[in-house]
Amino acid sequence: ALAGLWLSLFSVITACSSIPVETLTTYADAFTQARDAGDLLLDEISPIVSGTNSSTRTANCGTTRLGYPQCFDPNIARSENGARINEDPAIVARRDALSAVAIYNGMLVDLVEGKNIAEFDNRVDELAGLATAIAALGIVPSGGLSALISPSATYAKDMAQRLGQARANATVRQSILRSKDDIQELLQALGDDTPQIYKIFLRAREIDLVNIRAERRIAELSSNTQGVAQADKKFRATSESIGEFHESLSAYVKLLEQTSAALDVLVQAAETPQVTVANLTRVTVEAEEVRRRSEEFWVAIRKVRLTAAGGR
Repeated sequence: ALAGLWLSLFSVITACSSIPVETLTTYADAFTQARDAGDLLLDEISPIVSGTNSSTRTANCGTTRLGYPQCFDPNIARSENGARINEDPAIVARRDALSAVAIYNGMLVDLVEGKNIAEFDNRVDELAGLATAIAALGIVPSGGLSALISPSATYAKDMAQRLGQARANATVRQSILRSKDDIQELLQALGDDTPQIYKIFLRAREIDLVNIRAERRIAELSSNTQGVAQADKKFRATSESIGEFHESLSAYVKLLEQTSAALDVLVQAAETPQVTVANLTRVTVEAEEVRRRSEEFWVAIRKVRLTAAGGR
């Protein structure tokens, strides 16, 4: 992919008219991956915050001695397949923030590509709606999470108002570009949010460890060697998942920072009437960096899930 992007770079050096579509596609894909990465991270704490831990949800089904479920619950399938139903407002606010960043960056990509402003109408409305929701839900602590944004912060509300008036005032392009700082504030808030996300995950896993110790003790007292071995396996997997979740948070913060840096480059490109070789180089490099950070995160979060699955 990188070789193709650099080929596009050199082919446009003499023309210097526009950024190649291949580069912009890389950008758009990278930002979508960044949003999906954040959603995966929230998936790990959503059952804890929303009070729908899988252990509670599967209690009515249970498993056989061989380890397979005794019944099928479609609600569990829906929640595990991305529907994310009945989530706590604190989680919804954070998902909205991630979606807002992705939609905004998608519009920036289209601005740089030179698409007609009329094509932005639906997304401008959608982003204004998300900003309104974030301004309302983001300031409310809920489910053990503190507010995503300070109640005194006005950037989400300002962005909602600016974008809400953009079409009527025929200032869509200007409003998108002027919203950059608001999106940067949102990215900063998502990064600052990670310590409490870790604490919530850690607290839940520590409770799990206490319960596993109790299970092991019961198995030990009843001379159930298989039960003892299973408890030991669960204990190791749960302990390892804590360290791996910490690593995934580190990868997530780096991804947010790279997204922020790439956003600055993309806004500059959108504001530049004619593309220069320097701008094109920066856009190409930043797009690849966002993708690289995203891939690093996917590797880290996959370890968390595989470890948890291995302990069942």
